[in-house]
Amino acid sequence: MEDEFLNNELIEQFEHMLDHKEQIYFDSEQLQEIISFYLDVSDFEYAKKALNYAFALHPDNYELKIKQIEYHISLTQLKKASELIQEIKDFASEDLEYQLVVARYWGIKNMPKKAIQFYEKALEHGEDLDFIFNCIGNEYLNLDEVGTALIYFKQALEHGDENDYSFYSILQCYEELHATSECIEFLLEYIDDNPYSEIAWSQLGHLYEKNGNLEKALDAYDYVIVINPTNISGINHKASILEKLTRYEEAIETFEDILELEDSSAITYFRIGECYEKLELPYKALKAYHLSIKEDPQLDKVWGKTANLYSKLGNYQEALFYVNRALDLDELNVEYWKTHCFILIKVGQYEEAIESYRRIVAIEPLRLNNWIALIEANIVMEEYDTAIKEALLALIHFNRAEIYYQLSYCYIFKGEKDLAKEAFISAKNLDESMKEEFFDRYPELKKLEE
Repeated sequence: MEDEFLNNELIEQFEHMLDHKEQIYFDSEQLQEIISFYLDVSDFEYAKKALNYAFALHPDNYELKIKQIEYHISLTQLKKASELIQEIKDFASEDLEYQLVVARYWGIKNMPKKAIQFYEKALEHGEDLDFIFNCIGNEYLNLDEVGTALIYFKQALEHGDENDYSFYSILQCYEELHATSECIEFLLEYIDDNPYSEIAWSQLGHLYEKNGNLEKALDAYDYVIVINPTNISGINHKASILEKLTRYEEAIETFEDILELEDSSAITYFRIGECYEKLELPYKALKAYHLSIKEDPQLDKVWGKTANLYSKLGNYQEALFYVNRALDLDELNVEYWKTHCFILIKVGQYEEAIESYRRIVAIEPLRLNNWIALIEANIVMEEYDTAIKEALLALIHFNRAEIYYQLSYCYIFKGEKDLAKEAFISAKNLDESMKEEFFDRYPELKKLEE
């Protein structure tokens, strides 16, 4: 805290000097701090001003030249950085900051093995070990040696207090190695030493959930919530697991805990509604969905869910209103269009339903069932000419028996017996086992076998 105060005071002095065009003496260490500050915040304009002022006061100071190398590296001016590295090599090669900046230079040059050599020299100083181990770990990741990188990240974690970077890097390595069980063991050991680590318990819950061990995942998230009762992510994960375990009442109670903590509750009300649906309590589900819509009228999936629920309850006019709103928000959602088609057929708007089927086919032209449904809708409407056109278009994408059976039926009603027979033979050649299914659907096809 004291260092931060001194640093801020130095920056204020330096900037006050520049603003008032004054000259103040700073020793080389102070100037190094000032330059480091500007490099850390990526203010390269002021870093350059600080460097120029520093060399005006201390022209031969090699430690300032190390900062100049850092400046050039930050701007990817690698040729200038290389020249300076060589210039001060003879009298700076054993300096920790020099070794670190050279290692960084080789890392940016995408030469990780050379970078590692300099980082390993830097380790001999016994300072900033967690930082250096992390850097070595990153270079081994660049070499795609994930197992070795993992070793160094673990060493970084051992030498650093609350080193989140090392912790997450270790998890990343385990993930890349597909070593879930080993990662769980690591987390359990870490938790033994850090029992109040919210992050570790959360990650453990995630891995147990990924492994399908839902009960253990639930326990882990319970610990997260005990450590931090306002952890919305932990509460949300707990509710999701309870839902997967079909413990819907408990899931609802847990989701309701979230409502007391978050500002935007639309998704939470939506999830509560889903749980009520699974409990076969449709009116409570509707209430939750309506609250979700009130919280966020732009959430298309809740409009779609509400439409489906009204449809199940037989209230097709309300269902139509809600699915139309869902389509206004996401007109490329096939599931909404399918709901739209179903509802339109239920309310007797067959022509509109066929148009909806066409939209589905336009969005997903390579799904066979979409074409079959469109052709079937035209058959139901006795629009045989249109059904034939749709079937012939479908055959461009799919050489399937189902389409030939439909086409054969349409030709019968058009009086085209030869074409009907030809299509029927093609259907049987592709899949004769489906013949009885289509005989049940279209009894007229039986005449083609007589």
